[in-house]
Amino acid sequence: MIENIDLVGDIRVEADNVVIRNVRISAPQSSDIDQWGILQWVGYTGLTVEDSEIGGRSDTELRQAVMNDGGMVTVLRCNIHGMSKKGVYTSQGDIEDNYIHDPYWFVAADGEIDMIRVDGSPDPGTSLLVKHNALIDTTTTNSALSLFEADGGTPSRVTVEDNYMATAGWAIYAGGQTAATSEIVVKDNVFATKFKDGYSYVTEWNPNGPGNVWSGNKWADGKAAPVLLS
Repeated sequence: MIENIDLVGDIRVEADNVVIRNVRISAPQSSDIDQWGILQWVGYTGLTVEDSEIGGRSDTELRQAVMNDGGMVTVLRCNIHGMSKKGVYTSQGDIEDNYIHDPYWFVAADGEIDMIRVDGSPDPGTSLLVKHNALIDTTTTNSALSLFEADGGTPSRVTVEDNYMATAGWAIYAGGQTAATSEIVVKDNVFATKFKDGYSYVTEWNPNGPGNVWSGNKWADGKAAPVLLS
């Protein structure tokens, strides 16, 4: 258990079932790059981060606020902001009730800014739940949630439910129209109308992927937001 601390720097987790609670993690001042705020390392699982704040700085590039190279991770009720690439970076786990918002733009980060980023497939027997988060980036042209094929894996077993997304770029990059995505369920989300020209709430959705479901999604004014195949 790590709790009730105010830390400048980062935490690297190399143990199972660690709980990080009620902490504030800030990137070092005037440092070049801080690769992560919290990292669960390869071979470890069960990390929980809850009721905490992870923040970057305008003069320090915090690339990933919460980064998971291991097994399951849970991120609950956190305030995550100021990152230059990813707010939460994982392919499996539970991401609920978080406020992930307002990244900083750094040229060195190549504009790869996502509030939540998924690369490849979840581990066997696991899945990813993204529920009831506020994902807000109205200044760059990247995504609230991005799903990508990586390392031979394709996103699958992802549920995206009851989130609020306000973005200037795509709200959801859904993996690829012809990618072999499966069991991607996107339901009951709300999208704000803050997009730059040419962008909207979803791109690269595969409607033919087995188990892929798009339902109940709406604009902020209550109008339906059907699947767009662009």
